[in-house]
Amino acid sequence: MIMVKDNPIIQGFFEGLGLNLKPGTEFALKNFVHGLLVNERPSLKNIAENTILGQSERQMNRAIHDLSTKSDVILKENFKKLQEIPRLAIKSTGVIALDEHIIPKTGTHMEGVDYFHTNTGDKNILGLSMISTHYYGGKIEYPMDRDIYRRQQELEKWGKEAAFRSKNDVARALIRNYAELGAPCKIWVMDAYFMTKDNVKELVSKGFFYISKIKRNWSVTFQRTHWSVSDLQASIPASDYEMVEVRNAKTHEKRHFQAAVRDVFIKKMGNNRVVFLKELEKSESGKFREKYPNDWICLVTNLPDPSPKNIVQTYMKRWTIETSYRDENQELNLHGCMWRNIEGQYCFITLVFLAYRFLIWADSQGFLTPYAPHLNTLGKKREAFRRFSDEVFGEWITRLKSSCESCEAAKILYQLIHGVKEPNI
Repeated sequence: MIMVKDNPIIQGFFEGLGLNLKPGTEFALKNFVHGLLVNERPSLKNIAENTILGQSERQMNRAIHDLSTKSDVILKENFKKLQEIPRLAIKSTGVIALDEHIIPKTGTHMEGVDYFHTNTGDKNILGLSMISTHYYGGKIEYPMDRDIYRRQQELEKWGKEAAFRSKNDVARALIRNYAELGAPCKIWVMDAYFMTKDNVKELVSKGFFYISKIKRNWSVTFQRTHWSVSDLQASIPASDYEMVEVRNAKTHEKRHFQAAVRDVFIKKMGNNRVVFLKELEKSESGKFREKYPNDWICLVTNLPDPSPKNIVQTYMKRWTIETSYRDENQELNLHGCMWRNIEGQYCFITLVFLAYRFLIWADSQGFLTPYAPHLNTLGKKREAFRRFSDEVFGEWITRLKSSCESCEAAKILYQLIHGVKEPNI
């Protein structure tokens, strides 16, 4: 059961945001984030039904509609509050990852939903295309911002074709949003799809650095000769490759690569460093060999004079946005939104992001430590908060029983919750 007003951790997280929300809207904000964390399948209906001294489903629905118009402001103001806490504030040593995630849906009756291609399968899937940014700074990470990409044909269906933006238009809007925050983290990591010259221009104009995969057909200039990336790789002698050992940022698993560096000029991007990589594995004899024979990837960066090891190690932190999608789906029910209009979709994603940030904040403040021995995953943090919430509810039941010794309903509730037999019942 959910006790919003009696939960000091929930109250503390939302304190001081300065949003000037109506009392019912503010309660719904806290209530829904709370519900995302403690309910198995959170929806307006079951969150309302599982909240003690809360709002009806109808009241919550009206309040959430009001929240949907303030999603961007809520996310931004919460970010500012996190920056006031030294341990949670963004550090210059971190990275900002940019990527797309398709949120599966079951029908086309919702705005924004269409068929999209994914890299994980051969078929297009029905869903919502979310392009988002994620901060990773080591022990502290959290989602930053999000936007929704909508295909032209889907917009035409809703009579909003004039609102069309390409995926990279959306990406540049997210870059500008982040730049306005004035955060000290300057390194962006992304996949080849978002490595466009217009995106690079946007990043460089804001004083940012980037590390990304690059497509093999791109043209570069090396030693006054024009090459495609693929032809340049083919020209590199084996002696120019050196082994680098890097560790996964989260699992600490070691990976080994052969790396070769070329400093090149790319039209409209200027001087860049490209790093060609061949992943290695150990054979049965203990010697290293190519894990994927005749295959390679190429990274490009404008970082000043970085070593191949640092480039690869930093780029591997891009994977943290993929694990954040997994956590948002498995732990916070990102896939569960059934609100039909696009404002509702934005609002739901905002609430999921807030729930993620809440768990990071609560752990950093030490509130969850007594309720779980290890808090190294978002799932463990959520489990600890659920235990705390159960304790808050149990204390409320005990107070209810104490204040109403002759109340049969209180005795029954106490017995159901604690399994204690009451002789008078």
